[in-house]
Amino acid sequence: MQISLARGVRLHIIPTDKYTTTRILISFATKQTKQNSAVRNLLVNLLINGMQKYPDQTAVARRLSEMYGAELDGYVTRIGTVHNLRISLNIVNDNVLQHHLSNEAVHFLHDLLFHPLMEGGVLSPQSWQLQNKNLIATLQSWNDDRQYLAAKRLLQLYFAHDSIMQMPSVGTVEALTSITPDQLHEAYCSMIANDQIDIIVVGNVDEPHYQKLFKEWEFSDRDQNLSRNIFYQQGLKSEIADDYDFDDIQQSKLDLAYRLPIYFSDKEYYPALVMNGLFGASPYSLLFTNVREKASLAYYASSGYRPFNGYAFVQSGINSQDRDKAQQLIQHQLMTIQDGKINDRQLDRVKKNIINGYLLGQDNPARLVERELVSALMNRQLDNNEITQIEDVNISEIVNVAQQMKLQAVYFLDGR
Repeated sequence: MQISLARGVRLHIIPTDKYTTTRILISFATKQTKQNSAVRNLLVNLLINGMQKYPDQTAVARRLSEMYGAELDGYVTRIGTVHNLRISLNIVNDNVLQHHLSNEAVHFLHDLLFHPLMEGGVLSPQSWQLQNKNLIATLQSWNDDRQYLAAKRLLQLYFAHDSIMQMPSVGTVEALTSITPDQLHEAYCSMIANDQIDIIVVGNVDEPHYQKLFKEWEFSDRDQNLSRNIFYQQGLKSEIADDYDFDDIQQSKLDLAYRLPIYFSDKEYYPALVMNGLFGASPYSLLFTNVREKASLAYYASSGYRPFNGYAFVQSGINSQDRDKAQQLIQHQLMTIQDGKINDRQLDRVKKNIINGYLLGQDNPARLVERELVSALMNRQLDNNEITQIEDVNISEIVNVAQQMKLQAVYFLDGR
């Protein structure tokens, strides 16, 4: 069920008796820019850690405990070209408690969003400076994770001509350091007034009751048509971008990025999904079987596919002296698929692995919420026969997809 609360603001209710909890997610979506990822990451952390009624983390935690251990979370992510700020709250179902906890939960979220901590007409400087300090420490710790660092630098190479896509959805330490109180307050006001908002409720719920609760919120109309250009498209580059750095680490990192211009809504999406599983995204993949196990050239080797950004990637941890051999063997696995040399038994195991992951996801309310949110951002109803689509993928389709993969960037973090 989808209900319009205002132009650009929608309530989605997914009734199910599978869970004893209800999950409420509020999504604020807008186009990512060079500046907004860091400030929106700071903003969501500020909002969930204090508001006028519950002015600090201790007061927020106490209120969540009073709501029978409700769980609050806030984070940012990116889907294609869209920057997404999300706030979620998990509560026990009303019918389990025989109590309208839903009322308290929705009022709590209203206080969080519409009554944040304010001082002198702007968001509380003391609060946001504390959250900014914490975020900077978090991002610095991530950079100490050399696998994360290598992946980030690979994307900087791949998106060399697009500074917006180079910017992580969480921002950077440098961007966080330069945020001003005015920028933060402007981001908050813009989010409330201009972002596309999707509120998703999943659980054994009284649908009219939730409609009534959210219809009381003071939303204004807004004009957002994010679905038109949600997919990021990048042309094929004639030269492969190649870069490296040295670091004091025992295990070197070799990462590769490929252009794969097949998107979530394309008819080739499911063949691309299966091809990625066969290449490196499952325990039965060629990278795992041949590069890691048989050749012992990698401590880990896996692939990923980003169907909103049109690329695939490989991450591997290797010994420094094995770089050339490892890269050649990784490329050879892709060529094997491109040549159609695919083992039927291995393909069947890959398909079953993907299907099992999908079936497990049906028991996870977070997956249902994510699926509904993607549908909302794309402004289209998603296909419900995923299992059949995966089972029907054939070798010819996989070959066709694999032949569209073109190596575009290589990053090596050398541990010598």
